[in-house]
Amino acid sequence: HIRQTMSGVLQMCSRRTVSVRRQCWKSLSASEPRWYSATPRALDEEATATKKDDSADLRKIAQEYNRRKAAYKRQVSKLRKGYMQEYQRNKAEDDAQRDAEAAETTRRRLERQRAKNERSIQNAYRQQELRRQTELAFQDHLRVQQEKREYEKDVFNRARQLVIDELEEEAPLWLTTPEEIEAAFTPEAEQALWGRPQGVIGVPNPSLDSEFWQYECHTWDMSKTYKTQQDILAEEYEDRVYDETNIDPSYWTPEKIAEREALERKAKLRANVRTEGRKSLLRRQKEFLDDEAETPEGEVPRPKPIPSLGVLGSNKAQEKEGAEMLLKDPTKFFVFQRKADSTQSEASEESELDESYSGPSLGAPVDIKDPLRHNSPQGRVFPRGIGKAPKPDMRSEKEKKRQEREEKLWAAAQAQARSDKDEIDMAADDDMEFYGEPLDYDKNDGWDSDDEEWFKGLDPDRDAEMMKVPREYRYREEDIDWLIQKLETKASQMQSHVNTTIESMEMETRSRMDDADKMPEAESQPFFDETAVAKLKSVGGDVDRFEKLMASLSKDQMLSLFGLEADRRDSKDEATGSPFDGVPGLTSEQITGLTELDA
Repeated sequence: HIRQTMSGVLQMCSRRTVSVRRQCWKSLSASEPRWYSATPRALDEEATATKKDDSADLRKIAQEYNRRKAAYKRQVSKLRKGYMQEYQRNKAEDDAQRDAEAAETTRRRLERQRAKNERSIQNAYRQQELRRQTELAFQDHLRVQQEKREYEKDVFNRARQLVIDELEEEAPLWLTTPEEIEAAFTPEAEQALWGRPQGVIGVPNPSLDSEFWQYECHTWDMSKTYKTQQDILAEEYEDRVYDETNIDPSYWTPEKIAEREALERKAKLRANVRTEGRKSLLRRQKEFLDDEAETPEGEVPRPKPIPSLGVLGSNKAQEKEGAEMLLKDPTKFFVFQRKADSTQSEASEESELDESYSGPSLGAPVDIKDPLRHNSPQGRVFPRGIGKAPKPDMRSEKEKKRQEREEKLWAAAQAQARSDKDEIDMAADDDMEFYGEPLDYDKNDGWDSDDEEWFKGLDPDRDAEMMKVPREYRYREEDIDWLIQKLETKASQMQSHVNTTIESMEMETRSRMDDADKMPEAESQPFFDETAVAKLKSVGGDVDRFEKLMASLSKDQMLSLFGLEADRRDSKDEATGSPFDGVPGLTSEQITGLTELDA
């Protein structure tokens, strides 16, 4: 504002100065008339006169200019003072207005801040009350949870005390030391534990027949390569040999096997009864829930009630329901001597309603029905694919070329048929007719069958049972020869592995004996390790005496002992006399000590 005012003043002053100068020149020209001569003056005279006149005129003009300039300055000074006073007055008014506006803005800002502070105080009070209520609710939640934890802890302590009482009752039968374990694992105990499924030693299982056969795991072999008949025969024979080798017939007598099989059948029957009872209860529960959720016509459908899990948790109710089903229809649980006639068993509607069997007498039960295996042709849970090597191609070159030519002609015909079919409208596909009779897969004689070769030389009347043997159980002489060769190869490999192991043990012993000779007598290592020492102590052997006995033997005598042990493992005949007679250089005391150690 000040800058604009000063620029306006200066412009006005400059315009005034120009106008004053113009008036001065006009007055001078008007006050002094000009004189003209008819005769021209000389150049010097005229110049001299002009200079004198000009100096006087210029002096007057200068005086007039100075006078007017002083007057102009006085007017400008007066004008500037007036402008300055007006500027200061306007500035004071502007400052007062600006101060008033700033004071009003400050007042409004303070009022807004005061309102904000009041709202903040109210929110703080509200949050404080909310925190107080939350704290009270949390304390109440902690109290409730603490009561639940105390109740659960009390239940857990009672259950733990019951377990401790049972364990303390069984504690005298526990095996806690290596000596007790070695004493418990006798050959009879190992047969009882590993001879048949569900074997236990020590504390008998109080519910051996309750959980037996209830849960089974079956895995389908999904390998891309099928086993041949020879491979299956080899596996079955190896399993049979393994059982004959590891199962002691003197322990598993026919009476004990019969008792065990009876227990297994009882356990299997109870598991089947419980399973059928659970299915029946779940079916009845579903029908009851469907009746409860049934909605009359015209009403809003009601949600189906949630089934209770009490049916799955009550074994007693499942067994009771299954027992009732067993009494009504025993054909669901047993296999009888004569099969039931389906037409007679399904004729009576009443028998279908109460699920009871009504039909001819089936005789005595011969086995317990296995729902997973009895309906399978192979007697397995999952079918087992059997691979078969393709037969050698016995055709002549002429027959091979003829078939190749026929395949090419057939491929060309198929390509022509596909091209013709693309040109026909797709809607005509429904009207197409297939020429020829449909395939009967039961009478397909074109597949690679071995029935003709198997039936060759068999009498349909006398050898009817042999002709009914499934293909996977048909074995020939070449299969038996292959099995014998494979078993001999495997036996030789295992014998080679045993010999290699014995040789490595001999080398390790020889190196250990060489290191013992190089070491001082005070640093020599004992012959028996901790396990051998524990076994000797458990049977009452003198460890120091046996250590001295083994230290008195030479290297050759030690190697002869290892070779003698390997020969004795390989030979099946029982040795007559002392086995250490073949070791050279043994004294009678050493033979006695070795015999005692071997025993």
